[in-house]
Amino acid sequence: MFHSALVPKVVGDVLRRTIDEEHSTPFSLSGHKGDLPLLGVVGEGTFRLRKRRYYLKEYARQFYARYEPEQGGTRIEGYFDIPWPAKYFTRIWLAFAVLLWIAAVAITLTHLATGNRFKHGDLSGLIVMSSFVSVGIMYCSVGKGDESFIKEYVQSALVGRIDESQLKIDAVQARR
Repeated sequence: MFHSALVPKVVGDVLRRTIDEEHSTPFSLSGHKGDLPLLGVVGEGTFRLRKRRYYLKEYARQFYARYEPEQGGTRIEGYFDIPWPAKYFTRIWLAFAVLLWIAAVAITLTHLATGNRFKHGDLSGLIVMSSFVSVGIMYCSVGKGDESFIKEYVQSALVGRIDESQLKIDAVQARR
C-alpha cells in the first residue's frame, strides 16, 4: 500500500506523463511504442504497470493497482502478478512436463529394478523431461526483479510513502 500527498486526478496525470501507454508496434525491439522504462495503462481509479522488456515480455511481472482519495491525498493499493494467459500456459506446461518427467523416472527405475541394461533413450528422456520442468520453473521466476523497480518508481513519481507490512499482507491475500 502506498500513500501519496497528491489528489487522485493528479496521480493519474503523473502516471500518464511518466510512462508509455501500451501501444503495440512491429518496429520496436520491445514491441511497444516509446522508450520510457515503464509501460502501462491508466484508467479512472486504476492502473497497471510493467517494466519495458526485450525478452519474455509475456511473463513480465505487472503491478495492478487501484487508487482512491483519502484524507491528505491518495491511497494506492496493488499487487504484482503475471498476465493470466502466461500464468495458465505455464501451469499447463508444468503439469504436462511433470507428468512426462514422472513417466521417465518410472521407466528408469523399472529398468534399474529389473536389472535390464539402460537404453540410450531412458537417460535422454529423463534429461529432456527434467529440462522441460526447469524451463517451466524459470518462466515463473522471470521479472521478479522488476517488482522493486516498479515500487521505487511509484514511490518516487507519486511522492509516496510505502506501507511494507500492508503490502506483504495484500500479496499473501492476492495469491489465495
